[in-house]
Amino acid sequence: MNSEMGKGHSIVVVGGGPGGYPAAIKAAQLGAEVTLIEKGGVGGTCLHRGCIPTKFLLKEAKEHSLLAKYFKKAGKEEMVVPELASLMQQKDKVVGQLTKGTQSLLQRNKVKVVSGTGAFVNPQTVRVLETGEEIKGTAVIIATGSDSLWPPIEGKDLPGVLDSDRILSLDKLPKSLVIIGGGAIGVEFAQMFHRFGTEVTVLELLPKILPWEDEELSKMMLRLLTKSGIPIQPSSQVQGIKQGDGVLKVAVVQGGETKEIAAENVLVAAGRRPFHESLGLKEIGLDVPPGKPIQVNEYLETGVPGVYAIGDVVGGMMLAHKATAEGEIAACNAVGMRKEMLYTAIPSVVYTDPEAASVGLSEEAAREKYGSEVLVGKFPFTANSRAMIEGSSGGFVKVIAEPKMECLVGACMAGPQAGHLIAEVVLAIQMEATLEDVAETVHAHPTLSEAVREAVMDAKGEAIHIPPPRKR
Repeated sequence: MNSEMGKGHSIVVVGGGPGGYPAAIKAAQLGAEVTLIEKGGVGGTCLHRGCIPTKFLLKEAKEHSLLAKYFKKAGKEEMVVPELASLMQQKDKVVGQLTKGTQSLLQRNKVKVVSGTGAFVNPQTVRVLETGEEIKGTAVIIATGSDSLWPPIEGKDLPGVLDSDRILSLDKLPKSLVIIGGGAIGVEFAQMFHRFGTEVTVLELLPKILPWEDEELSKMMLRLLTKSGIPIQPSSQVQGIKQGDGVLKVAVVQGGETKEIAAENVLVAAGRRPFHESLGLKEIGLDVPPGKPIQVNEYLETGVPGVYAIGDVVGGMMLAHKATAEGEIAACNAVGMRKEMLYTAIPSVVYTDPEAASVGLSEEAAREKYGSEVLVGKFPFTANSRAMIEGSSGGFVKVIAEPKMECLVGACMAGPQAGHLIAEVVLAIQMEATLEDVAETVHAHPTLSEAVREAVMDAKGEAIHIPPPRKR
């Protein structure tokens, strides 16, 4: 890396989340003088109210579930109910440690961190609203992220109606919880609270959960989660929320009929929306309606030269690792190192148990692009020895390749450690690897990764550990 490339450049980054702070560090590594403006703690929503807290609690919920199964096998019916307040304290300790680590990284890379809300004065100047300090730069990177999306549901402002941020502030487990939204956020919280002993119901407007995933993956996850005891109701249109008899009542239309579902709390998990309302975008000639993404080109540059935008604020896949990748690319472009952002190999992971993961094209999208000759291979975890050993043999691995060169173009999987396993296919797609490349790569035994190779071999009609190939 050329640490002299950024000499003479001063970069201002607005927002210190998983896109902003890596952008700041990258620009500093390239030799630029960097100022990072962050109104909350560095690490953003991901570290403080999103990825890290929820994954910690999901881990705790899984351990609680395993203990419950052990107690049941041992003939002991009583099970200790987890203390949510204690878990939240442990969660805060983990977040605190990671926050200190992030602060240390910024300090070591000589990034100046300013606490406050950044707003444009002009394309080269950002004012800190709380202090009035003005910071000039040769380029500005917008990384203000997103906030919760609230659909127009009557009663959404009632006490006890929460979003994904506020539910992490509860100090006791609710007896019952209705979750509006069957995307990644909704199903993760559903499994977490279900395992802690809360009676959970999930309502999804669309005909399937995880609506942006491969059709087969969505159906498998619905079966696995429903089998675990979580009532999930697709094609459910929420009409409103009201209070009554000490609980919240959710009016929902299903199959043309309206019914009410009562719960102590309601979680609105309908997704997230780009946040940039406090930036003063009109001051630099950008007219972007509230909640709408800032448009950028392949170099992450907005319509204003020298102003870049990354992460959730530009829309698309609202994922921390996508924001990080964009942040690093934007930093390079901000100092004159021309680099294009590519989106063909961005993985997506749902951290339920089992996990769901995908990358690239779904089978439906691949058939639309390449026609019926697209190559598809599948391998069930029921035929994987490591999954059987670990007692987690639900799910499958599916890979998709284009028919001409047989290069991998997509994959999805539901099963143990899917979030880790997807990395092999991400790399394969990034490197334009073929089915043959992966099939000829030796995978250790017994490991879950063998399921990826077997799925690839199935696409070639050469799978070893499943019955003769299906007709294609």
